[in-house]
Amino acid sequence: MTGSPENTQTTTTVPELVGLPAAEAHDRALDAALLAVPRNATHTGAGRGPVADQDPAAGEMLERGGTVRIWIEGGAARSATDPGDGPDGSGGGGGGGVGPKPAPVGPAGGGVAG
Repeated sequence: MTGSPENTQTTTTVPELVGLPAAEAHDRALDAALLAVPRNATHTGAGRGPVADQDPAAGEMLERGGTVRIWIEGGAARSATDPGDGPDGSGGGGGGGVGPKPAPVGPAGGGVAG
């Protein structure tokens, strides 16, 4: 029988994203079957800077398809009340207020046309 066996793993290792340009961080997360979501990129310029922080940290295990929250250098600072600290990565565990839903970020760090 030829070909590769089907991937039946349900978890994946979080890659190191800190220091990478945002676009490359998105690609690395996708390669690990994860989605990198910027928490502070409030405008296109901030979405192009390097990643300053990430949660969860590199090396931790997440469910495939899970979310890695990233903070982009030059965007708003990470706050202690960021709502992205829910146990499942959904953002449901913090004390932050309700804010506007962030726009999706394309592979080059710009907004996705829609």
